[in-house]
Amino acid sequence: MTDDERTTHRLGTVTLDPPGPVVAGSIGQWTLTYTVGSYGIDEGGTLKLAQRFASDWETPQFDQPAAPGYTTVTTSGQASLRAYFHRKAHERPWMKCTVIDVYDGSLAPGDTVTITLGDRSQGSPGIRAQTFQESTHEFRLLVDPTNASVALPLPTSPTFPVVPGPPVELVCIVPSQTVIGEPMEIFVKGQDRWGNPTPALEGLELAWSGDAEATIDGSRLLCTTPGTGWLLVKAGTLACRSNPVTAFAARPALSKYWGDLHAQTAGTVGTGTEAEYFTFGRDVVRLDFASHQGNDFQMDDAYWAHLNRTVSEFHADGRFVVFPGYEWSANTPAGGDRNVIYRQEGKPIFRSSHWQIPHTPEDALSPAHPASQLFARLRQHIPAEDVLLGSHVGGRYADIRRYFDEELGPLVEVVSCWGVFEWMLWDAFEMGYTVGVMCNSDGHKGRPGAEGPGAGEFGIGGGLTCVLAEELTRDAVFAALKARRCYGTTGPRMDLDFAMDGQPMGSAIETSGPVKVQASVSGCGPLESLTLYRGRDAIAQVRPAAFTSGELSRRVRVSWRGARMRGRGRRVVWDGAIRVEGAAILAASPFAFDSAADGITGQDSQHIAFTSSTTGDTDGIDLTLDQADGGRLIFESAVGRCEVDLAELYLGPKDEDRQRLFDFGGLGMQVCVEHYPEEVADFRLQLKQILSPPRGERTPYFVKALQTDGHAAWSSPIYVAGELTQ
Repeated sequence: MTDDERTTHRLGTVTLDPPGPVVAGSIGQWTLTYTVGSYGIDEGGTLKLAQRFASDWETPQFDQPAAPGYTTVTTSGQASLRAYFHRKAHERPWMKCTVIDVYDGSLAPGDTVTITLGDRSQGSPGIRAQTFQESTHEFRLLVDPTNASVALPLPTSPTFPVVPGPPVELVCIVPSQTVIGEPMEIFVKGQDRWGNPTPALEGLELAWSGDAEATIDGSRLLCTTPGTGWLLVKAGTLACRSNPVTAFAARPALSKYWGDLHAQTAGTVGTGTEAEYFTFGRDVVRLDFASHQGNDFQMDDAYWAHLNRTVSEFHADGRFVVFPGYEWSANTPAGGDRNVIYRQEGKPIFRSSHWQIPHTPEDALSPAHPASQLFARLRQHIPAEDVLLGSHVGGRYADIRRYFDEELGPLVEVVSCWGVFEWMLWDAFEMGYTVGVMCNSDGHKGRPGAEGPGAGEFGIGGGLTCVLAEELTRDAVFAALKARRCYGTTGPRMDLDFAMDGQPMGSAIETSGPVKVQASVSGCGPLESLTLYRGRDAIAQVRPAAFTSGELSRRVRVSWRGARMRGRGRRVVWDGAIRVEGAAILAASPFAFDSAADGITGQDSQHIAFTSSTTGDTDGIDLTLDQADGGRLIFESAVGRCEVDLAELYLGPKDEDRQRLFDFGGLGMQVCVEHYPEEVADFRLQLKQILSPPRGERTPYFVKALQTDGHAAWSSPIYVAGELTQ
């Protein structure tokens, strides 16, 4: 008898009905039947039905038979069972557990315990399955038969695939730049309501829109004149617009490449294998570059070697650039999360701790704690040109005020699935650091570059980083990141340019006189604004004419944003209602809601109810009213309440003309009520400015582009040192 067979005989077996596959986000009933092994289960023993931290399977509840998520636990044995859910009932990553205590008796060998998730027998609609795809999802059953508080997993627990649902949208991806006469591939996929990829529908119709001329031949696009344009795609009732593509007469000195530098897999706390992860990024999202960032305190030496081998297998200059790396994951007082990215394989891992890998011996290299020790050991053992650090805000946020090394770590992560963190830039500016901007996912769903918030711990869909590099090679992309020639977005591949006196974003320049600012953006959707900042202060802005027409609009946008705090508990729950008096609501639509689990829950002509949460990002609802020259709008939420006289707002040249802001504390917790244009059709904006930088100071400037759908892009700053006059 093998060890697994012996353990199974002693601890028991478990089966699942139905056995799968499961459609992501579907509502159903699933029954697990556990048969007790030869040990039996003593009074005081425990069962734990565990799922991974990343899973967003609906939380089971045990006392409302007609409500969603109702779960029952019964036994054929001579004992009573008590069931409850605990988010941290076992070791990471198997943290989320339905815990079943045995009391008033014991269970004998051969007795059964039946766990019915989403028990529909008393009126519950069932329980919602995990919202994201996974090739091998596991219901892991752990058993403590001896009342010793030591729960061990069964050698075999039920596994099944979680598969996408039907497509509800199309996504078209093309390169951001091309040269006239060179064909490029058109990639189109479908996505279900949770963002899982599906095959594109049959009968695709492709058309071209833009000032460049182009031809379409099957799945190939050929631009024949310089300019910018978009592919328009239709399939049945679905339609989409591609990201913008700009055609040049000759290849520019710097080209734009897209990547996600920060996510992880089941090797630590995420989902799926490393091979599935890189395959998804390369083939499904069409990333140009990527890195894998597992938590260091879970990565032993064997896993680090495996990850380096996998990186080497997938890396291919000219097609898909892959960097080895890890997330240095100390608590915030010791420095907080830092993404360590190496230019090449074969470098050592300097861990923050060995907390979940006590079998891996500590040595002179690891652990490196606090962050100052990480910096010192990297400098001692790795050439500066071969390592890059990024400061991240996740469960633990990077304290760059206390720990920072500008040469090793020139990038701050403004967006991840955890939220939007412009305050990282503000911290850097206040401390006088020279930093660039990156945006990534920190995805745990095995979907780098297209993470999606699902219905779980994370707040938004994650970001992408675009580099301006000479070519798609490791050396060129790495050099661009080190030089801060990069920008980030909340996900869309917006084409953003920013230069001062001809120097690209990320530059540090000196001047004795005025400087020329040139910025432009081509959006993936209609644009709201392109804004130039000096530090954290907006100093110039361009908007489509529809925003400054002075006309009345029947469209009112109500939005809310912000976070409670910098740490893990940053989520703000805004669930509430919007009421209108003196006008009638003709239509309402969600604006920038991230998850399909949120949205409008009820409405009539005077009232909208909604569920929503933010983690530094913005959510909202667009209302179409029967008239806009009068009436009041009342916003009510657990966060706070505010009222606006709509007659005081109009589409004017200043923000204060068209909007009212209400502060509710925290980190930028605000509600905004504004008249909004009924139609915006501008997909390109340009900003030109002549500035006189302050003399004797070093001043950061950057631009931010905002689409009408709430998506945004941030350039890396340009740092201008104004010389003193003689």
